[in-house]
Amino acid sequence: MIQISFSNNLLKNNIQISIAAMEITDFNIISDDYDLDQIISDVKSELKSKYTINNIKEDPIIAKYRKFYWNQLKLDPTKIRPSSEALIRRILKNQKIPKISSFVDSYNWASAASLIPMGAYDIETFEYPIIIRLTKENEKFTPIGKEVKILPPNTLIISDKNETILSQYPYRDSKLTMVSKNSRNIILIACGVPGISKDQLLFALNRTKNHLEFLRNKEVINFKLNEFEYFTLS
Repeated sequence: MIQISFSNNLLKNNIQISIAAMEITDFNIISDDYDLDQIISDVKSELKSKYTINNIKEDPIIAKYRKFYWNQLKLDPTKIRPSSEALIRRILKNQKIPKISSFVDSYNWASAASLIPMGAYDIETFEYPIIIRLTKENEKFTPIGKEVKILPPNTLIISDKNETILSQYPYRDSKLTMVSKNSRNIILIACGVPGISKDQLLFALNRTKNHLEFLRNKEVINFKLNEFEYFTLS
């Protein structure tokens, strides 16, 4: 059972968010040889038919995340982008998107298709409940691919009951809790902000589910999938 709570100090700081989550259990990689080429081609074609590098910021979903960055996170979204927008921009620029793993690629391309930032975490690396909160003084965070850093106070994060930081919401995940090829039990979180609906978050999870089931049908992976769950603070 997914256990997620929101810290009381979020509303005091005018932060209103919602998330959707799903647990994937008994995840097993049968073969490292997998092919998402048709899915990737379809996502690229869909994005390029709708957007350019100049007008992507005008999409209503992207605009809501940018507004949240400016108003609540006090971050410049032209310098530090929501993870989904950053990925979409790379696609629109025809930049190479590295192949990582069957699970990570499945949700990355679902994130691009839905425009919703998502993060995945190995359940064996943290302890429930997950808590969405603001940082205190001198909290350490190890982003994927980066050195350990001290986060400023009042940074919005996803953490566990032991204050292990899973993510800097909604754009940077932790190396300590990241999904690897050895991960067997995983939680995937779709990160919402004001104006993003429950249906939009669930669509992102469902798109990931479809990609994973496509690979399962190809006998590349196997897994059990639990029901989607939705949590909101407003």
